[in-house]
Amino acid sequence: MPHYLPLILLGSLALMPLAAQTPAVTATSNAPAAIETPAAAAPPIVAATPSPSAPAEAAQPLATAVLDFQSSDESMNKQGAEIATLLEADLSASEHAILVERQEVDKILNEQELGASGLVSADTAAKIGSLTGAQVLVTGRLFAVGNQYMVVAKIISTETSRVYGVTASLTDLANLPQAAQELSGKIDGVLASHRDVLLVHEESPDQRLQRLRGILGARSLPSVTITIAERDYSQPSIDPAAQTEITMQLQELGFQVIDAAQDHRKADVTITGEAFSELGARHGNLVSSRGRIELRVVRTSTHELLWTDRETQVAVDLGTQTAGKEALQKAAGKLTERLLPKLTK
Repeated sequence: MPHYLPLILLGSLALMPLAAQTPAVTATSNAPAAIETPAAAAPPIVAATPSPSAPAEAAQPLATAVLDFQSSDESMNKQGAEIATLLEADLSASEHAILVERQEVDKILNEQELGASGLVSADTAAKIGSLTGAQVLVTGRLFAVGNQYMVVAKIISTETSRVYGVTASLTDLANLPQAAQELSGKIDGVLASHRDVLLVHEESPDQRLQRLRGILGARSLPSVTITIAERDYSQPSIDPAAQTEITMQLQELGFQVIDAAQDHRKADVTITGEAFSELGARHGNLVSSRGRIELRVVRTSTHELLWTDRETQVAVDLGTQTAGKEALQKAAGKLTERLLPKLTK
């Protein structure tokens, strides 16, 4: 089974008009500002002005990752990597972000050939989010203008494609730590006040069930057998969360689910797969866990391969085991929705 694909945070680069002779490490404005990006590659961009939202203390931190900042001047590539490292260190104390290890981020970029250079489109951000479970990507650009330097950071939602931009300026590259601290505070503010825009509104269980029934319509439903080998790498016990979730959802939708261990009848469709979860990161009393499921669907009578797919999701909870189960449940929900049209062909 392929290795897991962790969380990732990616960003795009953009330039922004400067006010001349801005004092060292001073923001160009008090509030995060919108950034202009090329129309062909950039998702919609929204000014990060304060908006009403749920209290920050009641919300779980957003899965976030930071990439090396880019520079149009090769002589500042080292500083681009340094500011990303400093920014990640500052954000690690945020109540609103739970960070992915940058080594894991780089590994995924290399494995998926998603280079860290260039602009990140909405499609690229969504792909990275689906592969890693990242909800927010952070990226940026460092460049010189006259006798000062500008650092531009972008906060990109992998779910809604909304983009927010924040900036800081400095007159000496030795002041990068202060600039990173300033940017992290602004990014933290965006994550806190714009959570409702960065995340897709979740359906209630009843709403989702009705929508999925609409996908099935009045078509006849085959009987199914589900066997998914599962484990949580943080503990020796078997974790049946994925099989339980898919079984429950199909039964709620009216499918007959045959237990292969207890019933020797042959189901019309056989669903097999593998799933695992593991610890992602710790943030105070909270832990994140990554869950990945790979499924294979075969017509039992003819052995015809109907469908194969995989899904990675991340969940945050107080306990490692609970977070792992929730991550697998989220991944199972995504796969079930994509599975339904294949079962009713």
